[in-house]
Amino acid sequence: MKKQLLILTVLFFVVSLSLHAQDAKPTVTFKKFKVDVSLGYASPQVSGPGTKAGVLFVIEPKYAVMNDLSVGLRMEGAVMANVSKDGESGNAKANYSYLATGDYYFSDKRFRPFVGAGAGIYTFASVDLSSDISANSIPVSSKFGFMTRAGFEYGHLRVGAEYNFVGDKMGYLGLKIGAVIGGGRK
Repeated sequence: MKKQLLILTVLFFVVSLSLHAQDAKPTVTFKKFKVDVSLGYASPQVSGPGTKAGVLFVIEPKYAVMNDLSVGLRMEGAVMANVSKDGESGNAKANYSYLATGDYYFSDKRFRPFVGAGAGIYTFASVDLSSDISANSIPVSSKFGFMTRAGFEYGHLRVGAEYNFVGDKMGYLGLKIGAVIGGGRK
């Protein structure tokens, strides 16, 4: 009985030390609030003759729930055009989106790769450049969609690629570079 009690006491002591050692491990903490501001290139899903190109602007306030997980609200505007080679016809579309987002960071170092996703509302306005449409009759539609992304942060620099999935072949790829305002280590 004494032998078993001694073994249990030693086992309890070893487990207690190991738990204390895990608590004593220094943790890196980051400031809870930050705002990502980015510019980038947008490429529409539907390809046609001629060139296709677009620009986008993003502002995304975020809150760090944990060191590895941030949640936020992405507000993005993208303008894309598809013009024929002769320049006589084509179309242009503007997109504004408001998405609830989440990013998971794989590191707590200065270089922080991440993956993320989001879902929300996409609002589209498009015009056919070959027709004679006045500004008052540009059709506008809103759709639910979602987005996946991957990239990295290095200090206050943010680089990422994301794909926006929206119905009726209205999705687009966004390549972004921007700045992180706030955030960082405490």
